[in-house]
Amino acid sequence: MDAVIIAGGEGKRMGSELPKALVEVKGKPILAWQIDYLINSGIEKIVLAIGHKAEAIVDYVENNYNGNQIDFTIEKKLLGTAGAVKMALQKCGSEFVVVLNCDDLTDIDIKKLKEKREDTICVAHPSLHFGRVAEKNGYAVFEEKPMLNDWVSCGWYLLNREGMLEILPDKGMLEYDVFPKIKLRVYKHEGFWKTFNTKKDVDEFEGAELPVALK
Repeated sequence: MDAVIIAGGEGKRMGSELPKALVEVKGKPILAWQIDYLINSGIEKIVLAIGHKAEAIVDYVENNYNGNQIDFTIEKKLLGTAGAVKMALQKCGSEFVVVLNCDDLTDIDIKKLKEKREDTICVAHPSLHFGRVAEKNGYAVFEEKPMLNDWVSCGWYLLNREGMLEILPDKGMLEYDVFPKIKLRVYKHEGFWKTFNTKKDVDEFEGAELPVALK
């Protein structure tokens, strides 16, 4: 099965001039964490949908993953996640494709996800970014950054290649322009999930205990 990594973002909010995909966390770029996990999970081909400072990403991959099936699509102008995925899917060959945001690191079991055989959105429990204050007998009870029971998208999808190529716009967002209009199976992920948006996210990951699948 093939995979698409959406990796066109900037790294400014993370305090870096590098593209977000190349910002280092725990000793290697975010992109390398994703590529290594996909390869170790049996993914045969990876297509990187890139844009911002694309040449730096291409150089990094060619210098570190020579011999692996990794291809690229490069946005000359911003197309949104839907447009980027549409371009990338044209370079894929498998019936179903794993699509993921570069900045959403998980230990999703790709073999189990593949069994869905339908367009699927992966969801996980978010953690609250603030301390929660409850009340007991009129007094405050504090809980620091609790895990919530709600489900949210964790930025990973399983998509039927041919079906998606028929409906994806040349420009637009998966989250707003595509997914709300189609039927998506839900894959509930109870394991590790970390998203990288700010320098604080990077700092927190440095001290995080990683699951065996990511080590």
